[in-house]
Amino acid sequence: MSYKSKRMIAILLACVPLGIGYVVFALSTAAPEGSDLRAWAIALLVFIGASIVAVIIVQIVFSIVTSIGITVKEADCDDKKAERLIEATVQDDERDRLILSKANFAILVAIGVGFMAALAALAFGVSAVLALHIIFASAWIGEVVGNIMSIYYYEAGVSHA
Repeated sequence: MSYKSKRMIAILLACVPLGIGYVVFALSTAAPEGSDLRAWAIALLVFIGASIVAVIIVQIVFSIVTSIGITVKEADCDDKKAERLIEATVQDDERDRLILSKANFAILVAIGVGFMAALAALAFGVSAVLALHIIFASAWIGEVVGNIMSIYYYEAGVSHA
């Protein structure tokens, strides 16, 4: 399995528990009252911020662990060769950009569909809090699907078509 696939799996391991944690929070007694839009907005911002921080920490730790692993694996070579191996492992190329483009497209489609679903829900008289949940869920689902697509494309290959 490639470095990029492992990195996407590590990001998924940070994102999925936070999404599940939000659902548990939303269904718990600690959640704000159903009609308190301000409190729900604050709760969403806290979970989004926690998600961003978690992904950054996971990426930093993953990069450090990978660098240490490559250095230990290549213990018989000099420092410059190990540094070149690490740099070659993490460097992005055209294939990486194509995979990222396809994954980002899936994320944007999911967010767009979620936004339109939230607007439709509001048009049919659903509460604004539920519309916030729909938008948050679509962004979370988009992120998960985008990461899964990235893993698939890194392992199975990607074409320009």
